Amino acid sequence: MTTPPRPESSDSQEPSSGHPIVDALYSFLSHGRFARALSVTILATAFGVHLVRNTMGWAGLNALLVSQILLVAMLMLARRRMITWTHVVPVSLALFMMWCLLSVFWSRYLDATWTGIAYQIAFAVLGLALAATRDTIQLIRSVGDVLRVYLGLSLVLEIFAGLLIDAPIRFLGIAGNLGDGGNIQGIFGGRNPLAVLSLVAIVTFVVEWRTRSVARSVSIGSLAGASLCLYLAGSPVGWAAIVVVAAVAAVLYGLRALSPETRRTAQFIVASLGLLAVVAAWLSRTAIAVALSAGGVIDYRFELWRQMWGLTKQQLMTGWGWTGLWRPGTYPFLGIDFVTGSTHRSGLNVYLDTWFQVGLVGLVLLLIALGLAFTRGWQLASDKKSEAYVWSPLVLTVLLATGFAEGNLLIEWGWLVAVMIMARTSAELSWRKPRL
Repeated sequence: MTTPPRPESSDSQEPSSGHPIVDALYSFLSHGRFARALSVTILATAFGVHLVRNTMGWAGLNALLVSQILLVAMLMLARRRMITWTHVVPVSLALFMMWCLLSVFWSRYLDATWTGIAYQIAFAVLGLALAATRDTIQLIRSVGDVLRVYLGLSLVLEIFAGLLIDAPIRFLGIAGNLGDGGNIQGIFGGRNPLAVLSLVAIVTFVVEWRTRSVARSVSIGSLAGASLCLYLAGSPVGWAAIVVVAAVAAVLYGLRALSPETRRTAQFIVASLGLLAVVAAWLSRTAIAVALSAGGVIDYRFELWRQMWGLTKQQLMTGWGWTGLWRPGTYPFLGIDFVTGSTHRSGLNVYLDTWFQVGLVGLVLLLIALGLAFTRGWQLASDKKSEAYVWSPLVLTVLLATGFAEGNLLIEWGWLVAVMIMARTSAELSWRKPRL
């Protein structure tokens, strides 16, 4: 049987302060309904960053982030007796973020580094707060609710632009190509982000269905809508990633079906095969990059990566300084944009982009943090009975696989989800957690 979600009620029994206003405020902040509403709001902002930024501007987005950080601070203060602070922040994540912060000392674009770190920390704090105050199934439900609305809105706007008015919605990046059989972008600014989020949604909706968290009709409709978005996006990145995720899911569910004694031996075999697959993927990275692109896009990506690598070799160990999102008007980003003839907001490769910004040291620290999160998530998913534990390793697989051709994992919603998974898996299997 699946572990049901915790009831949405007050989660602690704080003694009365004797002041009615303080007691009422505490009761409001500590209630499960407030935590759920705040989690949905945070995820809606993170997944809808492109929509928010293009309708409210940077000022509106920053105001939302600051207000949400203040609200989660009050929520965590109200629930302080329930939170085990020693494993709220995984050590591996803290080390990576500290290295990014230290990059201010050698950054070639100091102002951009400070603002980039602040932006990164904002999403990390929100992700950590979600992981600390909500359990896994509650997080899955919140992610599912937000993505249902956003994918539905994307389809509605694409139909409106492509079939009804036959014109683009430029401020949202919707080209209006649906009527011509072209690719769609939805409210996420491009076909690749839409495909990646559609795949995250498919994983989420399948887990909801398996855990019976929502009605069967809602699960079927959600899966149909997410699959339609993935198909209409026409993204080679999405198609390649779904093959990887399907293979990982098949192996994971195969392990879950084994007895505990047999599973231990099978885990070593799977780990060995997985290591070989990673080595093979690295040796075949050029062929994979070609498969993840289409037409002349691969030449565009290769030229971008060639320029990045040339600059990376100049700062091999430390990188040029953290920014997260690229700053087009700042050197060396300005030079890369000039040579390639396009403006970029990321390096379109999580691993090379990390190496470029914070050096080999930063890349190793990031891989350690992600590797520990995936290993912990895999162990929980293969050993625990609840289907909810399958969500973390599969979503992390989406981010890791698409990281070879996209930069979602390092910024905004991808970074928030990655931090959330790191923190949740660490809370379950942290070496600092007392063993009973």
